Amino acid sequence: MKDYLNKWTIPRAIQLAIGLFFLWDYFGDGSRLALAFSLVMLVQAVGNIGCFSSRGCSTNVSSSTSDTIPVLNEIEVEYEEISSL
Repeated sequence: MKDYLNKWTIPRAIQLAIGLFFLWDYFGDGSRLALAFSLVMLVQAVGNIGCFSSRGCSTNVSSSTSDTIPVLNEIEVEYEEISSL
């Protein structure tokens, strides 16, 4: 349990607080949208999944593969002006 609680970051705690706020708002107003948003935020905070997790939304592209992509700087681009009516 201590290991689980030690992995909590400030963004994750903020996400939990937002989820609890919308859950409280659901019980006050009965808005189903608030309940849905609350459940999404709470599941992400408790499970440490989604864009607020420690992994973030980044992709697994290493810097060595991005160096091998050829860059074409000598392409001439032609633009055509479009007039409005």
